[in-house]
Amino acid sequence: MNRHLSKLLKKSFSLSTKPNQNYTMPHPIWNKPELEKVSLEHKTAITFGDHFAYYFIQSMRLGFDVMSGYKKTLPFQSELVSEKKWINRVLFLETVAGVPGFVAGMHRHLRSLRGMKRDQGWIHTLLEEAENERIHLLTFLNIKKPSLIFRTGVVLAQAWYVALFGVAYIFWPRVCHRIVGYLEEEAVKTYTHMIHEIEREGSPIHSWTTRKANQNSIEYWGLDENATLLDVVKAIRKDEEHHKDVNHYFADDYTQSKPNPFPPGK
Repeated sequence: MNRHLSKLLKKSFSLSTKPNQNYTMPHPIWNKPELEKVSLEHKTAITFGDHFAYYFIQSMRLGFDVMSGYKKTLPFQSELVSEKKWINRVLFLETVAGVPGFVAGMHRHLRSLRGMKRDQGWIHTLLEEAENERIHLLTFLNIKKPSLIFRTGVVLAQAWYVALFGVAYIFWPRVCHRIVGYLEEEAVKTYTHMIHEIEREGSPIHSWTTRKANQNSIEYWGLDENATLLDVVKAIRKDEEHHKDVNHYFADDYTQSKPNPFPPGK
């Protein structure tokens, strides 16, 4: 018994050297060509639910743009946005984006318990999506901490969105996945604009082209040891594109008992 306990303790200490890898779910690791190849394609709304999902997200974005002072005129051109405003914008975006996967995963989990049958792999993909969005949030927190007022706004928005999405997923799961798909479309646009600003000379966040990435981010996305914040943002943008494709697929072909075509880490 003592020998067995000793082995367990040794194993736990050996795992603790890279906690970020030990306690994250399998997720896609993107290579450099994949990071550069991102689609801004829009999923055309067809059904009434699609149109509702699209205009719901557009109204949310409009309100968020006004509150955050984000003024965008032409594609990838805007008034100078300070580093603080960029951080606040993406932090708020990630606190919202991290909700649907967890709520939907909870619904699927409870449904599996009630029905006493397998979930066909949906739960893992949904929870991995939620965790991935949370990692995005924690990544930007390494750059700048939000104010108390900002945190209060997040708490209020989270309470409202969790309740709304939780009820909606009971009755209209397909529409909920479409909502997430359109939300991720906007996230891809935001991060593409952000990358453009990072790469532009004279931008308030141009220093991110040389500013070293946090070690946790390097480990999570499997980046080079000399990776910069620009590389991290490109990895985050690719994650958002992946979530967009997954949720639009779920919305297009939603069947409660259909096997999930996205295996762990893919």
